[in-house]
Amino acid sequence: MIDRERMAGGAPQRRLPAALAMVAASAMLALAAGMAVAQPAAAEDLVDVSRADRENAPSVEVSYVTGWNSAVALNDGATAATNDYTRMWGTWGDPEAPEQDQATYTWESPVTVSSSTLHLWQNHLTGDSGVMIPEAWHIEYRDPSGAWVPVAGDDLVYPLPVLDEAAPVSSLPAVTAEFDAVTTDALRLTLDRAQVGGEFKATSVIEWQVTGFDAPVAEPEPEDPTAFLEAEHVAVRTTTGTAPALPDEVWVLQENGPLEYVDVEWETVDAADYAAAGTIEVVGDPAGFDGQEVAATVSVADTLSDVIADVDYAVTLTTPGVEPVLPRTVTATYDDDTRGAVPVTWEAIEPGLYAEIDAIFDVAGAVAGYAPGAVGTVFVVEPVVQDAPLVSIEFDGAPQGAGWYTTAPTATITAQETASPVATVEYTLDGQTWQPYTEPIAIDREGEVTVTARATSEDGAVGEAAETIRIDTVAPQTAVDFVVDGSSATVTLAADDGELGSGVTRVVWSDGPDPSPTGESNNMYATYEEPFTVQLGDEPRYVHVQAQDAAGNVETHVTVELPRASGLQLESEASTRCAAGRTQLLVSVENVDDIAADVVIETPYGTREVDDLAVGARKSFAFAVRGEADADVVRITGEAEDGSTFAAESAYELVSCR
Repeated sequence: MIDRERMAGGAPQRRLPAALAMVAASAMLALAAGMAVAQPAAAEDLVDVSRADRENAPSVEVSYVTGWNSAVALNDGATAATNDYTRMWGTWGDPEAPEQDQATYTWESPVTVSSSTLHLWQNHLTGDSGVMIPEAWHIEYRDPSGAWVPVAGDDLVYPLPVLDEAAPVSSLPAVTAEFDAVTTDALRLTLDRAQVGGEFKATSVIEWQVTGFDAPVAEPEPEDPTAFLEAEHVAVRTTTGTAPALPDEVWVLQENGPLEYVDVEWETVDAADYAAAGTIEVVGDPAGFDGQEVAATVSVADTLSDVIADVDYAVTLTTPGVEPVLPRTVTATYDDDTRGAVPVTWEAIEPGLYAEIDAIFDVAGAVAGYAPGAVGTVFVVEPVVQDAPLVSIEFDGAPQGAGWYTTAPTATITAQETASPVATVEYTLDGQTWQPYTEPIAIDREGEVTVTARATSEDGAVGEAAETIRIDTVAPQTAVDFVVDGSSATVTLAADDGELGSGVTRVVWSDGPDPSPTGESNNMYATYEEPFTVQLGDEPRYVHVQAQDAAGNVETHVTVELPRASGLQLESEASTRCAAGRTQLLVSVENVDDIAADVVIETPYGTREVDDLAVGARKSFAFAVRGEADADVVRITGEAEDGSTFAAESAYELVSCR
């Protein structure tokens, strides 16, 4: 036996056991996808991998979005010129007024990308406006550590469209940056805002396209408990012109071990393959493992050396109390750089060494012609028992930037048998009512939804899985209330996304004379923070409102028509005089407008009403002053035939007639 202290002094490093090596290899492949430089793809294989309608569509996140714009418009596939604000991403009104705007695409499965195209929008048509062409832009990808790394390329440039001041357009020609292909699961676009007069101007993008293809996904650890995790990679030597002698058996290592040998059938090796020095790769079909292959590397040389320079480590695993099995051969590297299998004789293993879980120990092996011999490492692992069916749940599409589905997703449940065939598959959406699963389920609920699935095997074992997602398919709704006070109206907005919604993130409003929410004569949209005042005039005034929630749902514009400013004009006068030793209050009112009106005169000493006071007509009334007055004003109110109103007060000074 060999202990670990004796392994020091230049010995090769210990390797992972076969099963763990397989898992680690899969994980490393997945991580490497974030930084691998991919092989170029044929032009016909390249697509816009950012499109929202693809199976591997990215989620979208942005640093900020204006309420009347949409982040999801970035990858909706619409690249045509437009002035429809909902068909573009924009940042006008960001209270932070940052120097940069950012958008991020994140894919569930890695993509290999090599170019990016922007369709920019601006409204700098006749002078300094709020949305302008950015000063610069660049692309970064996310590496395996989670760090953002700039894309690179010898010919990489980030072009910008040029605004023709003589004939400006809002939807600008597309610009494209090409770079060395990278494989990643996330890309980030950064726009450097243009600065004018110390102010950083907002940006807007109609579409952000990314050209590439879906990267191959590393195969995960097999779920089939009968599959092998790792198998022998055979090494054989032969001389030129001599057919290689491939073994009749190879070792395989399953989930719980121990290592075992199975028959293998090799593909035919053509004589031309070993007619000259070099290496040959041969594929074999191991018995009892359908769908899995083994491989052999054949070293072909004119002459073969007998001097062994080194031998590889051997690894195996077992479970507590089960005697470990080490390979019959180890791979030797000869001083002519050829590699081949050589027999090894392992020392006996004491049972106490493999009696407990997590034990690790080394076994010495003798190799003829190589004095240092071989070393085999044994890992004792906890046995994996999989009696219940393996259950998984997958959803179509992808959630939007904030992690909410904005369209009802479909759930597909998969149940794989293990020790016994699957008898039934069921699911529940409320955690209580189970229903049989026969086909993909449309999840037509709102809010946070947990899909739980279970599969029962014929022997009664139950496997279960659960996935929680958030769904918000309904845009918020805004109630508009206003109070008119003469020539102005105070407007109050109240947006609600419902109990199960993702929550209102922003409400914007605009007012103006145009009943269209996008009318050019209206004021620019502003973020609603508190009730606001709108000045009324002779023509109707319109308030346009739109709310957005965290999921990205945008409300259809709500438009409210405000009344005209009061068009009724009355003139009034109040005074006191003496008549026969008594004090009288004289009040007169004249209709100086162009429409008849009903008038009410209210005094501390009585009220008079005038129905249908004609245009230009004047009425006067005398009121006897009795006792002490509670007020020294007269209130005049009127209402015209068109609904316009008038209200005013006239002051007077009492005189004493005694």
